[in-house]
Amino acid sequence: MRTPLVLFFVLAATAAQAGDDARQAVNEGLAAFRAGDTDHGIRLLTDAINSHELGETTLATVYYDRGGMYLAKADYDDAIADADKAVKLWPGYGDALKLRGTAHFAKNDADAAIVDFRAASAALPNDLGVHVDLGNALRVKGRFDEALAEFSAAIAMRPSALAYAGRAVVYISMGKSEPAVADLNEAIRLQPDYVTAYVDRGGAYSTLGKFDLAAADFETVLKYRPGDANAIAGRANAQAKLGHTDQAMAGYDQMLAADPRDPSAHRKRGDALFAAHQYAKAIDDYTAALAAAPDASTLMNRGAAYHSLGQFARAIDDYSAALKLAPDDARIYNNRGNAYAAMSKFDQAIADYDAALRIQPGYAEAMRNRDGAMKAKATGKKVQG
Repeated sequence: MRTPLVLFFVLAATAAQAGDDARQAVNEGLAAFRAGDTDHGIRLLTDAINSHELGETTLATVYYDRGGMYLAKADYDDAIADADKAVKLWPGYGDALKLRGTAHFAKNDADAAIVDFRAASAALPNDLGVHVDLGNALRVKGRFDEALAEFSAAIAMRPSALAYAGRAVVYISMGKSEPAVADLNEAIRLQPDYVTAYVDRGGAYSTLGKFDLAAADFETVLKYRPGDANAIAGRANAQAKLGHTDQAMAGYDQMLAADPRDPSAHRKRGDALFAAHQYAKAIDDYTAALAAAPDASTLMNRGAAYHSLGQFARAIDDYSAALKLAPDDARIYNNRGNAYAAMSKFDQAIADYDAALRIQPGYAEAMRNRDGAMKAKATGKKVQG
C-alpha cells in the first residue's frame, strides 16, 4: 500500500514571539531533528511547550513540529494528539490537519484520514501533496472515481511523478492497465530513478501480457535495489510466461533461498516445472506450497501434474480437495471429469462435466469433453489420458 507523502516539518517564523529560552529550545530542537536526533528534538520542543512562554499561534506550530517528529518515529498516537492540540489552538491550521491525516492513514484509519485531508485541502488549496494524500486514502477505501479526481487535480496543478504514479495505482486497482502504463510512463519520464513506478509498470505490463517489457522493468528495479523480493518474483514470473524456464527457475530458487517456506515461490516454481513437463518436480513444489498455505488453485495444479503422470486416482483426490475450497470453480469439475474419463469411469466424468456446465453454461471445453465421454461410454473405447 502506498503511503501518503510525509513532508519535513519547519517551524513558522512566529517563534520570535517566544521568550529567549523557549525560542532557543525550539531552534535547537529543530536542528537536532534535522541532524537525525529525533528524540532530542522532541525533548527540546517539550521543554519549550512546558515553558509557558509561547503565544497560542506559536504554541500551535510547536505542537505541529513535535507531532511531525513523533510521526517520523512512527509514534502515530502521539502525532495525532499533538496535531489535535495544534488545531484546537489554531482552527483551520492546514498543515496540522494534513499531519493528522497522515498519522491516521499510517494507522490504517483511512476514513479519519479522508476527513482530515479534505479539511486540509480546503485550508491549503494550492498544496499538491494534500490531493495526492487524499487520493491515496480514497483509493484504499475503494472510492476510485474520487481518487482519480484528486490525482488529476494534483497533475493539473503541477505534473509530478508522485501524482502520475498515484493515479496509475488507482487505474491498476480498477483493472485498467493501459492508462496505468501511460501514467507510469510519465512518472518515469519526470523521475527516471522512481523505482516504485518501475515495479508498478512491470506489474501492469504483466497483466497486459507484455512479459518482455515486464521483465525489463523488474530488471531495472533490481539495478536500483539488488535483492528486491517483489522484483525478483515479478521478473521470474515474466520469464516463466516467456518460456525462459531456466531463468525463471533461477529467480524462484533465489526467492526460496531467502524464504524456504514461501508458498508463492513454490507454486510459481511448480508452474514453471509443469510447463517444462517436469511433473514430478512440480508436484514436490506444489506439495511444499500446500504445506504452508492450502489453496484450491495449487491443489488443482498438483492434480493436473498427477494426471500428466498417469496417476489419475491421486489427481481425483486433489481435485476433490480443491472443490471443498472452491465449490463453484467449473475448471476443477472439468479436470476431475477428465481424470474419471481416463479411468473409464464415464458416469462420474459426465456428472462432473454437467456440474461444470451448470456453473458455466457454454463452457466449450467441458462440452467437448462431455461429448467425448458419452461416445466412449457408448463404444467402450478408452479415453486418452
